[in-house]
Amino acid sequence: MELWVVGKVVFEDRQRWEIQGVFDNEALAVAACRDEWYFVGPVVLNEVLPHESVEWPGAYYPCILGTE
Repeated sequence: MELWVVGKVVFEDRQRWEIQGVFDNEALAVAACRDEWYFVGPVVLNEVLPHESVEWPGAYYPCILGTE
């Protein structure tokens, strides 16, 4: 099952982020984004991810792209 995580970059230091919600479809996740600091990304339920840091496939900032 694919879920969509919504997060926002913490403006003060831009080195961390806070989770804002988890949704069962991309449209609901995008609708939860309030400004250009919010991002969405897909995750698969019960899937183990790599321990090392990697790019998040499919993650993006909807408000920057003008798709809000």
